[in-house]
Amino acid sequence: MEPQPFVPPLILDAASRPVAARRRDALVTTVLWCCWLYLLVAAIGAVWVPPFVHHMLPVEPPESPWSVLRIALGCALFAAALVAYFLVRVIVERRRFRGEDRRRAFPRPADEEIAADFGVAAHDLPLWRAARRMVVHHDEAGRILRVETGGPPG
Repeated sequence: MEPQPFVPPLILDAASRPVAARRRDALVTTVLWCCWLYLLVAAIGAVWVPPFVHHMLPVEPPESPWSVLRIALGCALFAAALVAYFLVRVIVERRRFRGEDRRRAFPRPADEEIAADFGVAAHDLPLWRAARRMVVHHDEAGRILRVETGGPPG
């Protein structure tokens, strides 16, 4: 069977993050969207001030709509440049990492390191890995006293 090609996601999988972090991100996102909406309403109000707003707030329409449109056009061009940059970056990285998962696995520790951590002989570890059944006896301090290996019970 041919292995499945790795397709890098465009966004991170949020389900793998802790619940508190996801709730914090949702709150920050909501606040940022509210700020954006406030700025959008202010931008619309700078170009066109409805007649009833004059009675509610001491605002005046701009002297020339072209000055406001020039600023809005500059902001739109800047936003379009950012969007284009990130789109090109995503396309380049998808092509660069196409086909295989290039994440590195953690290196497996050597038998000598494992044996030193558990206080056992390193030459016993391959036998223990091959066993179908293994019973480990510990003392009160958690040190390994002896290990029993064997086939399936029965």
